[in-house]
Amino acid sequence: MLVALAGNPNTGKSTIFNALTGMKQHVGNWPGVTVEKKEGETKIEGTLVKVVDLPGTYSLTAYTMEEIITRNFIIEEKPDVIVDIIDSSNLERNLYLLTELLELHSKIVVVLNMFDEAQKKYSIDVEKMSKILGLPVVTAVGIRGKGIDKLKEKILHGKFNPKRVEYPEDVEKRIDEIVNLIKPLKIEPARWYAIKILENDAEVHKKIAEMGGKSVLHRAEHLRHEIEDIYGDDIESLMTSFRYSFAHGLFHEVAEPINVGGVTITDMIDHVVTHKIFGLPIFLAIMYLSFQFVFLVAAPFQDAIDLIFNGKSTATGHIPGLVDLSYNWMLQFMPAWLSSFINHGMLRGLGAVLTFTPVIMLLFLILSFLEDSGYLARVAFLMDSIMKKMGLEGRGIIPLMLGFGCNVPAVMATRTLKDENERKLSIALNPLIPCGARIQVFAFLSGIFFPSNPALVLWSLLILSMVVVFVLGYIYSKTIFRGKSEPFVLELPPYRMPTIKGISIHMWEKSEGFLRKAGTIIVGAAAIIWIFAALPWGVKYGSPDSYIGMFAQWIAPIGTAFGLTPEAIISLIFGFFAKEVVIDVLYVLYGSKEAIFHAMTPIQAYSFMLFMLFYTPCVATLATIYNETKSKKFTLFVILEGFVLGALFSFAFYNLANLLGVGT
Repeated sequence: MLVALAGNPNTGKSTIFNALTGMKQHVGNWPGVTVEKKEGETKIEGTLVKVVDLPGTYSLTAYTMEEIITRNFIIEEKPDVIVDIIDSSNLERNLYLLTELLELHSKIVVVLNMFDEAQKKYSIDVEKMSKILGLPVVTAVGIRGKGIDKLKEKILHGKFNPKRVEYPEDVEKRIDEIVNLIKPLKIEPARWYAIKILENDAEVHKKIAEMGGKSVLHRAEHLRHEIEDIYGDDIESLMTSFRYSFAHGLFHEVAEPINVGGVTITDMIDHVVTHKIFGLPIFLAIMYLSFQFVFLVAAPFQDAIDLIFNGKSTATGHIPGLVDLSYNWMLQFMPAWLSSFINHGMLRGLGAVLTFTPVIMLLFLILSFLEDSGYLARVAFLMDSIMKKMGLEGRGIIPLMLGFGCNVPAVMATRTLKDENERKLSIALNPLIPCGARIQVFAFLSGIFFPSNPALVLWSLLILSMVVVFVLGYIYSKTIFRGKSEPFVLELPPYRMPTIKGISIHMWEKSEGFLRKAGTIIVGAAAIIWIFAALPWGVKYGSPDSYIGMFAQWIAPIGTAFGLTPEAIISLIFGFFAKEVVIDVLYVLYGSKEAIFHAMTPIQAYSFMLFMLFYTPCVATLATIYNETKSKKFTLFVILEGFVLGALFSFAFYNLANLLGVGT
């Protein structure tokens, strides 16, 4: 049995999906696009049910990729049941999508989610709503698991006799005519196709034309003009208004306001956290405390993993770790070079990555908590008001916020921007946002060189990144990327207490990608580094006579002005492929955290992090930038922008620190 979950953004759809499927789910991308695809399984009374979480969307027009994916899935995959998840505290607005789903499918279970919050605003007659719609209507509080059992029951045994949206007689008559015209094409649902043909939907028109229905399109154009002449408005606006009228009427039939004008807890919290003066300091304080929590809790786990892989030196000697034990064991049946390659190269590299896993998982845990609670939406709102003053405004804020996770999908998200210059501005600034991979490296180095307060170091880099983005955004928007900004409309969901299950699933989804890299790209890079450090045969590993040693001596003068050691420069070169590789390269070249600590001063380490904060993004991000802009010049501009900023800040900080005698 196939079940599709549909709904507006911020309706708790992911929470319902997690409640239904638990850990029996996987995340990928829809074929050919970067929109996230979630699938999972559950059993209802012994029946195996496949659940697909469709992208959150406000309508089923063909303006966005999310809308196209959702409606195409319903048409082509023909799910047995659609579950429309509604934020019942914003019932009337959410009902619009339901009016469109009713045109596409006959078996729909309506879930009034966040019902506890809705009851503070109005009383909803659920039975009456079910009777009017001819559909099962279930109340739920997803984050507490309430209503899930009832939802499962209705998915399997619900009775469906749906009431479709009835348009005015002048419109219905012309819809019926088009339905009869397309009958020979044998496409379903015929009524939905007829409506979309009448609405001049580009995707549907293309499909009908390819099926040989050009005469249908020609007749539909004539019928469309007739309707527009009758009502004095364009067809798209008319159909939208008819659906909204249905939603409006249904809402007032089933809902009675009980708290008109009342101040909610959400309103009171927003008055503080989105305050024009206090909002930003509160955000910065939350991020600082989050970093403090991550480092404090992760430290013992990191030490334990490091001990397992690398052992520990004590006053009485060295306690061997897995790397040394495995190396000595393999020496019994394989050449020393091969044992070294496996253990000192690949196994030690894997250990370096896994040592950092607790930090990654805790970072994602905090971010998932902030996202599920509704606070991150406030951050986007808060940043919008600030960035307007700096010259960057509109929907370009959303891709920048996504950049803290990964720059690749963040760059792709700029497709939603209509103005080309604003889109290029957002793309140019995005690589300056520290992605999750770079944050991993910063946290790794901060823990080594600034153990007393690593969170403060990480926080300072975040602040600097934001300041640079604001300043460059202002300069660019007034010069090379001057454009016409779009109004920024952002829905602020009510605050909710996230569930442990929900944030755990979100944390694992994000951490899984890092662990997958640990087993492929990162360990592979460590193996390559080992080869260059061990060759030519006969030289001491990593010595000046090895290939990596010779290269290090050649590039050593380059890093002098920036305080960058040759090993640091080599790690930056490999970091071009994936920023996480930097950790692995340093571990392979130096052998341990202690060796890394003794190779650089804290000033050099911070200079290194400053360079990495801005220098060229990874190859995947650059490829995405080129694919999105189709411009080699623009891609080169992004590369040079990062190198210039990285070199400027690294050079200025290192030399100023030396001039002032700091850290010497």
